[in-house]
Amino acid sequence: MLKMEGVNENRVLTLAANGKLTAEDYRRLLPDLEKKLEEYGALRFYIKLEDFDGFDMGALWEDLKFDRKHAHQYGKTAIVGDEKWEELGTRFSDLFMDAEMRFFYKDQQLEAWDWVNR
Repeated sequence: MLKMEGVNENRVLTLAANGKLTAEDYRRLLPDLEKKLEEYGALRFYIKLEDFDGFDMGALWEDLKFDRKHAHQYGKTAIVGDEKWEELGTRFSDLFMDAEMRFFYKDQQLEAWDWVNR
């Protein structure tokens, strides 16, 4: 499941992801995310992974399409999780994004929040 939690005064949008993400999760969230990008022009992201099990192929496809369309509107992205594979996935994704992405373990949540808000 994907859940949008709001945008702060520094244009940081908080998202929470848990379980295995599906294409349907993206179809529900992306219209609202697109509205936020239209409203703010560009956003930074603070993404919390909680009991995250990855993406199914449909979700990965929806994510890639949306990212390609809106990559120029993405600012720094902090991803907070607790698994090594999540860190490796973030590093891999960072290779293809214009905006800087960094992974933080859950015990570094405050550091992640400070970093994405600077």
